[in-house]
Amino acid sequence: MASDASIVITALGLACSLGTSPEEAFEAIVAGRCGIGGMSALEQAPAPDKGGGQAKDLPEIEPASAIREVRYLRHVIAQAMASAGPPRCDPRRISAIMGTTLHGMRAAGRWMRSGDLAELLMFPAGAVLEQALRGSGIGGERLSTCSACSSGLGAIAMGVTLLRAGAADMVIAGGYDTVSEYVYAGFDSLRLVAEGPPRPFGAARDGMKTAEGYGVVVLERERDAALRGARVRGYVAGFGESADAHHLTQPHPEGKGARAAIDQALGRAGLGPRAIGLVSAHATATPGNDSSEYAALRGVFGNVLSMTPVVAFKGHLGHTLGGAGAVELVLAVLARERGVVPSTLNGSPTDPAFTELRLNHGRPAAAQIDATLNLSLGFGGANTCVVVTSARPSVSIPLRDEAVITGVGIVFPGAIGNERFIEALRGGKDSLAGGTGRVGEDAIAHLLNSRRVRRMSEYVKLTLAASTVACAHAGIEDAAAFAENACVLLGTMHGSSNFCEEYYSQIVREGIAGANPVLFAEGVPNAAAAQLSLMLGVRGGCQTIIGNRTAGLDALRLATLRIREGVWIRAFVGAAEELCETVNRATAQCREQDLGGFTSGAVMLTVESRRAAEARGARVFATVGEGWSVSGSAPEVVAASCQIAASVDVAVSALGDGRFDRLFGRAMSEATGDRHWSIRPWLPECFSAGGLAALAGLLLGSEAIPEMKAASWGSGLVVGTEFSGGASGVVLRR
Repeated sequence: MASDASIVITALGLACSLGTSPEEAFEAIVAGRCGIGGMSALEQAPAPDKGGGQAKDLPEIEPASAIREVRYLRHVIAQAMASAGPPRCDPRRISAIMGTTLHGMRAAGRWMRSGDLAELLMFPAGAVLEQALRGSGIGGERLSTCSACSSGLGAIAMGVTLLRAGAADMVIAGGYDTVSEYVYAGFDSLRLVAEGPPRPFGAARDGMKTAEGYGVVVLERERDAALRGARVRGYVAGFGESADAHHLTQPHPEGKGARAAIDQALGRAGLGPRAIGLVSAHATATPGNDSSEYAALRGVFGNVLSMTPVVAFKGHLGHTLGGAGAVELVLAVLARERGVVPSTLNGSPTDPAFTELRLNHGRPAAAQIDATLNLSLGFGGANTCVVVTSARPSVSIPLRDEAVITGVGIVFPGAIGNERFIEALRGGKDSLAGGTGRVGEDAIAHLLNSRRVRRMSEYVKLTLAASTVACAHAGIEDAAAFAENACVLLGTMHGSSNFCEEYYSQIVREGIAGANPVLFAEGVPNAAAAQLSLMLGVRGGCQTIIGNRTAGLDALRLATLRIREGVWIRAFVGAAEELCETVNRATAQCREQDLGGFTSGAVMLTVESRRAAEARGARVFATVGEGWSVSGSAPEVVAASCQIAASVDVAVSALGDGRFDRLFGRAMSEATGDRHWSIRPWLPECFSAGGLAALAGLLLGSEAIPEMKAASWGSGLVVGTEFSGGASGVVLRR
């Protein structure tokens, strides 16, 4: 009998260095071909040119007008949707979630060379995904997530959560990253790019090859797929996520984080190691990564490892970065369906230290494969594992619970800490503007370990400072004990934008050899989540929702779904933005809105299951109720949002002065009987942190703000808007 808890894969999409469809790429792998070669799409030629895994050219039917990452992403999404067959659900119930590290990074290079700020409109991940989805028939929420090189699998795991929570009826999930001088230079500066071919687990391995890849799967509840007669390509039986809490760029030498992710995935799938017929290893062919991964596999599988086939697809493809997990999962699905253990190229002889590793260095071998295990490992120690099976798993339903907010941490100019935030709200409009809009380092020095944060970006420092405030506000006396079984889910629109600009401009001026490895590592979008895990010892999953103005509220909404599902116990949830003059100029000029200035800042929340909060005697500030995210035409977005607003006591927002925001604000006031309050007169534009700042105003400042008219509120809506016309929100209940 089909189950609502069972999530199935009903279609695949893929483009990489060996083909522009799943079948073409897999046939090339079976034939023993390698996709490593020249990268003509790289913006500048490196010296020496070590090559990489550039995706094969798209069919001529694909329009060439769009930017590269949009064209390829659009191609694989269309491919997967066509393979899935006509959906029976409302298009607004079809969502997309994509993992990426580079998103629209090539746009920054075009701007640096042309001076045209309009190029930067395609820099955020949200803009890339929105363009790729045009005309696709996917009208639900659109999310971009980053956990570095585990982003693709992380997006698939989050897609499972959306379906199990009933937030969508179909999800297209996966990952992508494009050819870029930015990333080639970065890995080369870290001395991780091999001179010769990648040699996964090989005795002579000396590094990775950067590559390009786009991989997606269509996910559905089994019951829905059965009703429309869809072909089931596999069951997502279990997933696991963890953080090493060890180092920003180096994996834990004993593979402790990776082992935890594997254990979680197997446990949720109800399977033991003997049930796995094929392991798709991360296997970057870098010395430290392969050793750490082997330690994790040996720790989980024990003596069974020597009987378990392992494949390292990067020997064929190169490292497709944020797309790697999804690209390799698509290939693992095909290997299971066809009963084939592919060869691993270039890794022979295997490192003698990996005595139990069963790699196929010869011709593809026939095998009975009932379950596959995919593992992805990323910068910051972000680990994700997904198990896919041929048969329906015995799904155990975790103990569900409510999600409650137990702590708030505020860092804005003129409002360092919650008390100053409340005072600023009492002080009247514009009291949070803070002069330059930048949080001075001296103002938050008491909240940080000055020695550890010396090389970190402003974005990361703001996040860590707000976390310190939130922990104190939540009454957390032993932060390390609290963090041990916590997760991190952050939001940001622009991340470490100043570091990115400084790093990239040096490459454009001086060439690829001019890359600064410190700026590269600290500039990845999940840097704040990674550093938070390092600071506090967080060992649960760490992800970042990126590229949208609503990313902070989206992070809260998704963390709430995980806690309700019983997958998470507690989480640090927040958003931060640093002040970047280039971002501000591009936004003001190209968005055609009077945004009234910009500011840096961060908001952090501690969110827990009610049982966990009660067990430690925590004060509960609010229960997080239903959430939603809508896209489409302005009337559709406004109507959907106002329907929810009409049912609550007060609506709070971070609306600006653009045409859509003004329309949205008027509709909110009408829907709530003029019980709508926006933090924007107090706080300038702060992108993803604005929505959570409005939430903080509701939780901390409602009695201090006469305009809010909500001192005795019982239910409140917190809502934010995206520049392109979408909206996200959550309902809070006292």
